[in-house]
Amino acid sequence: MIVFWTGCSSSPLPESFSGTVARQVTQSAHCGLGERGLAYVESADQLLGFSRLPGQNLAIEQLRQTDFAREHLLIVALGEKPTGGYSVALAEAVEEGPVLSLTMELREPGKDSMVAQVITTPCAVIAIPAVDWSEIRVSGVDERNLVMKR
Repeated sequence: MIVFWTGCSSSPLPESFSGTVARQVTQSAHCGLGERGLAYVESADQLLGFSRLPGQNLAIEQLRQTDFAREHLLIVALGEKPTGGYSVALAEAVEEGPVLSLTMELREPGKDSMVAQVITTPCAVIAIPAVDWSEIRVSGVDERNLVMKR
């Protein structure tokens, strides 16, 4: 499991997030994160670290446009997969006070699907309000929830 978490930020939710607690910014089959887990990015400097990961193919230029004073990025990584055909996407986001719960949709290749024989590291990048979440829970990626506590 990958967990990065530092610093603190403001609350309550910014007005721009009214009605929308989270949004998917991008996804990639090659994030460069070899283990299943969550990575929290709250600054341009932290994002720069991800841009240097070997094998990553994230839309870094798009992610650099994030206003980190308003929103942070949560990378939901599936870890290393043996073939193409795997992906993860945001299905639902619910704010429960200081807890953010995200439900992800996991896609896997069908049993008889023809897929590229290449190791992939799929992930989704989710923008969330830059507030003091006490906990972020992510379901749908594994049998157990991925949980990040502050």
